[in-house]
Amino acid sequence: MEPNNETEAAVGTQPVAQKSIWSIMAGIFYAPTEAFAAFSQKPGILMPLIVLILVSFIMVGLTTPYQARAQYDMMKQSTVLPQEALDRMGEDAENPNFIKGGGFGAIFVLFASMISALVVWFVGSFFFGGTAKFTAVWGVGLLATLIPMAGGLLRMPMVIAKDSILVSYGLAAFMPGGDFTSILFSFLYYFDAFAIWSLIVAGIGYATVFGFSRGKGIATSAIVSLLFIVLLISLSVVGMSFAGVEISFM
Repeated sequence: MEPNNETEAAVGTQPVAQKSIWSIMAGIFYAPTEAFAAFSQKPGILMPLIVLILVSFIMVGLTTPYQARAQYDMMKQSTVLPQEALDRMGEDAENPNFIKGGGFGAIFVLFASMISALVVWFVGSFFFGGTAKFTAVWGVGLLATLIPMAGGLLRMPMVIAKDSILVSYGLAAFMPGGDFTSILFSFLYYFDAFAIWSLIVAGIGYATVFGFSRGKGIATSAIVSLLFIVLLISLSVVGMSFAGVEISFM
């Protein structure tokens, strides 16, 4: 019996089943390959963006007291900061503003995700020869960011229990007494287990939307993630240096 070429062709080109954006967001955690395959068919970014903005607003708002206290403790080591400025920081640490802190977190996520997506689009297109729309690349980044956001929420009980923001699900946990005046602690704090998980998942997504190998996707994700962490640490180091706070590698 001769094979039915039309049937085989139809099976070989069968599209991925349509999924809701909620199914795709849930699938990021347990089936990222299938989730991104479904997302690539109709890359909608509005709902993931809304979820991330809302979660970041709440999470950063809740951690504002601990962030303010950690910053105040570091700034007390300053050799150039006027006492008046230090007193104001102490007052802010004692009376944190939930709305202000949450609003800053939401704005940071919005702009950081856009800039990160732009860098990913540049790296994936010009260095690895992929082709993708910016919105699709941005959407992959937003979906992958759900993972560290979930990690932040899971870290909240530890933050409350220890009354400190300096808790980690990464190797920074093995540096007791460490803070952001240590470059190594800062790197390990940002590059925790959830960040590594997100990096790998994002790489799968970039490979899907750019149409290149998974290795290139993870390489793209790793380059941009590490650049972003280095930028955050560099800005922090520069700020503390100007404030007269001593920085160390360890």
